[in-house]
Amino acid sequence: MSGTVQLSCHAKLARVVLDNRGPLSPAEVASEARIDEDEARDALAELADAGYAECVCGVCETREQVYQLDEDARDVDARA
Repeated sequence: MSGTVQLSCHAKLARVVLDNRGPLSPAEVASEARIDEDEARDALAELADAGYAECVCGVCETREQVYQLDEDARDVDARA
């Protein structure tokens, strides 16, 4: 993560949800954030592209992707 990254409102919301309740699937993020599941999926992809979140392999029967905040992203928030 270098420089300032401009995140969409949904990505910022997904980041807060992951910080408070993660790791979560896109469906769970959508439910917690009260946004559409497609918007949650896009927000998580945006967070992953920006280096704030990562997709972790879950041991889910549905094989749904599960995301968590990157530890470096948590450290940046703690110092702010």
